[in-house]
Amino acid sequence: MIEYLGVVYEVAKNLKDYLKWDEEDKLVDLAWVEKSGFGAEANKKGYELRWVKPDRVESLKLDGHEVMYEIDKIRRKRRRIVVRDGLVLVGKTA
Repeated sequence: MIEYLGVVYEVAKNLKDYLKWDEEDKLVDLAWVEKSGFGAEANKKGYELRWVKPDRVESLKLDGHEVMYEIDKIRRKRRRIVVRDGLVLVGKTA
């Protein structure tokens, strides 16, 4: 019985590692949002986008804003959109 629990634990641990998404920052310029089509796609989904300083992100989350990520399903990564001066892209559904 103990051996089975060990096997189940090992499978669950490997599954957890497989399902985990890595996070990183994607450094872009201000025009990237429109040129890449990211802004248009977000608008279709009902998001209103804006750039904010990193220290404001947590207080804006309380108002319903979300940090915007570019999702790479193949590599299981999500990239937070930031610009060189540190501004973070956030969105709020209208």
